[in-house]
Amino acid sequence: MKSSLIDTIFLSEKRINLLLLLLDGPKSSDDIKDMLDVNWGAMIPQIKKLQEWELIDVEDRVYSLSDMGRPIVENVLNLLNILEIYEKNFDYLSTRRLSVIPPDLLKSMGEMETTSMIETDLTKIFDANEEVIENMKDAKKCISLISFFQPQYNELYNTLIKNGCDVTFVFSESVWNKIKSVYVYEKGVPSDGSIFLDWMNTRIYIVPDGIDILELTLTDEILLLSFFDDESRFDSRYLLCKGKNSLKWGKKLYDSLTKDIKRIETNIKD
Repeated sequence: MKSSLIDTIFLSEKRINLLLLLLDGPKSSDDIKDMLDVNWGAMIPQIKKLQEWELIDVEDRVYSLSDMGRPIVENVLNLLNILEIYEKNFDYLSTRRLSVIPPDLLKSMGEMETTSMIETDLTKIFDANEEVIENMKDAKKCISLISFFQPQYNELYNTLIKNGCDVTFVFSESVWNKIKSVYVYEKGVPSDGSIFLDWMNTRIYIVPDGIDILELTLTDEILLLSFFDDESRFDSRYLLCKGKNSLKWGKKLYDSLTKDIKRIETNIKD
C-alpha cells in the first residue's frame, strides 16, 4: 500500500536525509553511500518509496530531485529550520510579540542559519553585555533600530566610529527626544566618555513611536534581535543570528520596519 506523501518524507531519517542531500545537486550511488554513511542495500527500498511519489529521478545510477521534488524539499528544509529555531529558542520566542514580523518573513524565518541566545547576568543588568560587545567590536558597518536607549553601549559605538565603522541609528521619536536632552553634545566632550554619543559622526533617523520591537542591530557579520514580551515589557535577552542568509533576512525585516523614517542632519553625508 502506498504511504501518504507526508509519511513518505517525514517517517524515515534515511529518506529525508537523501532528499536534503539532493538539494545540493545530483549524486551518484557512491556519493550517497559515502556522504550519508549508509549501506546501499538499506537505501534501495527508501529510494523506491520516493520514486513512487516521483520525488526523485535516476539516470545511469545518478540521482536528482524531480521538478516537483525540488520545491517540495526546499519547503521541507524551511520547515525543519523553523522548527529547529523555535525549539532551540522556545522559552524566548514563545513569549515574544512576534506580530511585528510581517507574515511572509515569519514564514521564511527558517532561512536564518545559526541562532543562539544572549542573556545578561542579572548582577550585570546595568552593564554592556560582554557577548554583544565581542560580536560587534570588529564591525565595518552597523545599523541599529532601537526603541529604547542604553548609554552603557555608547563606549562600544564610539569605538566603532573611531575605527571607521559606518554607523546608522534609527530611533523611535520619543527615544530620540530623550537622547537629545541627555546624551547628545554638539560642542566639546563630557569628562565621562562612556556616556558621550558621538552622534555627529553617525547617520541618524527617527521613526514614529509604535514600532513593536526592542532592537534590531545588523552588522556585516551578525543580526541581533530583541522583542518585547507578551505584555510589552522590556527584556535584556537577544537572539544572535549569523550567516549570509540570516543577514539577508534581517535586512528585509529592517526595510519593512523603516518605511517611514526621517533623516536627522549630522556630519555624515551620503
